[in-house]
Amino acid sequence: MEKFIQRVNQQLEQWDEWLSAQTILLAVSGGVDSSVLLDVIVRINTQLDEPKRLIVGHFDHNLRQTSQADATFVQQLAQRYDLIYYTHRWSNPASKNVEANARDARYAFFAEIIEREAVDVLMTGHHLNDLAETVMMRMIRGTSLRGVRGIEPNYRRLLMTDEQRAVHVQMMRPFLKVSKETIQSYAQECGLQFVEDETNLEDKFLRNRVRQRLLPIFMEENPNFLENMLALQEQLQASYRVHYASYLQEEPMLLMYSQQYKWVLYVPAFSELGMDKRRVYLTLFFEERLVEDIPTYTREAIDRIDQLIVNDRLPNSTFQLSEGWVARREYDFIYIHPQETRDMEQPDLNIHINQLNHWHKLSEDELIGLFDERYFSTAELLEMPYMIRLYLQPHQLRGFYLRHRSEGDRLELNDGNGNVFHKKVSRFMIDQKIPMSEREQLWLLCDKNHEVISVIGHIASRHYRNRHPHAQSYVFLYRKLED
Repeated sequence: MEKFIQRVNQQLEQWDEWLSAQTILLAVSGGVDSSVLLDVIVRINTQLDEPKRLIVGHFDHNLRQTSQADATFVQQLAQRYDLIYYTHRWSNPASKNVEANARDARYAFFAEIIEREAVDVLMTGHHLNDLAETVMMRMIRGTSLRGVRGIEPNYRRLLMTDEQRAVHVQMMRPFLKVSKETIQSYAQECGLQFVEDETNLEDKFLRNRVRQRLLPIFMEENPNFLENMLALQEQLQASYRVHYASYLQEEPMLLMYSQQYKWVLYVPAFSELGMDKRRVYLTLFFEERLVEDIPTYTREAIDRIDQLIVNDRLPNSTFQLSEGWVARREYDFIYIHPQETRDMEQPDLNIHINQLNHWHKLSEDELIGLFDERYFSTAELLEMPYMIRLYLQPHQLRGFYLRHRSEGDRLELNDGNGNVFHKKVSRFMIDQKIPMSEREQLWLLCDKNHEVISVIGHIASRHYRNRHPHAQSYVFLYRKLED
């Protein structure tokens, strides 16, 4: 018993989040795993110089007749340990996709407690057998790069309350390196009471079939199967972290998010990646970014996005990414957005500058871009056909776009003596004797507030021309491709 407690305590002491935590929420079902978790954490807590505040949470799934008796048992258990106790009964249990819906309802209940009690850590009794079963289930159903990692022992998690309020908490599973057999031995040695869930013996759940049929076969072939599975999971989790850290470094050059266009992938940046790296990064994008909009996806979806990137013969094409979502390539960009939103919009003829320090194609032989002034040498800037220096603060960097002129367009100008006045773009074109045939072809640079900043190749307004203490110098550039 003492050896087991010491092992768990050593695991917890490796986690800085445990050391700094003040309030711990223990998810207790009443089964042997969570009952042992409760007993072990209480014992460890009593030995601390500054004991933590422990809270017990029990969610009654209301899926069997004995569930209410389980709730009563856990309440008595919490009272025996003199702990704060919360319980909730699922008033309207799901009849389809029961496991997933029950998990969502359970964690929504925990989120309410976390919010109310300022909980730092949510702790569960998942163990090594659970890890093996989860990985096997995911492999049977089909899984992803992220899913095959199994269960993480310590990570930050976002939960949602029933009212859809976001709550962050540190998830901890200190038994994840411990087998079910070890936990049962501890309960027997300490004479702990617990309840049995009779549905754990039913074949209708995949987890039960994996637990009772498949896992014993692997254990028979190799008694060290669980330890081998743990070693594999630790390697996969480390590998995933390395890939994700690498991806995060390059993400600013690969994609952006906007309210209007949702996700925007920059094709040239993805194209520069090798095939394997590009595929890994696309998978990470789906699993770490797009997951909030598209929770489930297929391998075919990644394949088709990859084809949009590498196939320059189809620079303008669209396909159904998932139900209600489409992916659309327009030259150097791939837009991922809700289908109905885009269908209701008028065709967008504007050219958006969605990426800093990149050339955007204005036409077959014209390029434009917004660059950090340090990106080019002075000699290179002097060779540009058209340049505007803009002093921009961080919140002003996004939203610039080009369009053709509209009726009523005006420029804010300065007469050289500090006097500000506005001039119609149409009046400027007349004064400059610009031929009628050219007027409709000229491009206007506008900001996110739809203010006209420049008539490209001719004149610029006074916007963003004054240096600000928190602003940096950027240049808008226009150039033509040489034959």
